[in-house]
Amino acid sequence: MSSAGPPLQKGRTGTTETPKCSRAQYRMDGVRICHDPYSPDMASKYGNPGETDVEGFDPYMDTVGPGIYGGRVQRDSTGKIIVGRQYQNHNPFPGPVYAGGGYTDISRALLRGEGSLRALLNEQPELIKEISTGGATPLHICGMNGKAQNWTEFLISLGADVEAVDTYGYRPLHRMASNNLHVGAEALLRAGSDPNALTYSGETPLGIALASEAHGVVKILKAYGAQAS
Repeated sequence: MSSAGPPLQKGRTGTTETPKCSRAQYRMDGVRICHDPYSPDMASKYGNPGETDVEGFDPYMDTVGPGIYGGRVQRDSTGKIIVGRQYQNHNPFPGPVYAGGGYTDISRALLRGEGSLRALLNEQPELIKEISTGGATPLHICGMNGKAQNWTEFLISLGADVEAVDTYGYRPLHRMASNNLHVGAEALLRAGSDPNALTYSGETPLGIALASEAHGVVKILKAYGAQAS
């Protein structure tokens, strides 16, 4: 695995501006991409296809690297997270500053599987509340990858906060909705996650799932009484 590690699925833009879905574009997993990856501003900001930064945003694959989400963060001499300009200015609002070095240990463990995750949390239980780039907690990372979603219930059993908010205003359920991760979404809802929680721009999990054509999550959210707006 490289220092950056595998990219995480993005789903929506995650910014405080509500995006408008343009011509239909879909990821390989069937989730709709709610931006035009081939608009000129995408190439000028993030690079042409095949030339994007592995630690940043790839608008063509709709994935993000550790500079934007799940990566190591800078801290001051007291251990406090340094907040400032975001990697590639992907989020115009300030957040935890990327320190380099790729994903955090727990982000990587979530991608490897439960054995690695259990060992890490046995040694460092405080990581259950870790904040990484993008303001992501481990539960947010579960909402960014099809394999990682399977450890949602395990993290909840250890006390992970199901309503933690990242620097984009997304809770773990919003991330599950944007990436059509129904296993993780149902685990969060069973644990009491608010099905109608709003992002900073007023989006609900169901509204996000509908825009992303995340049909599996749409079905589960409706079963829990979720509203589109």
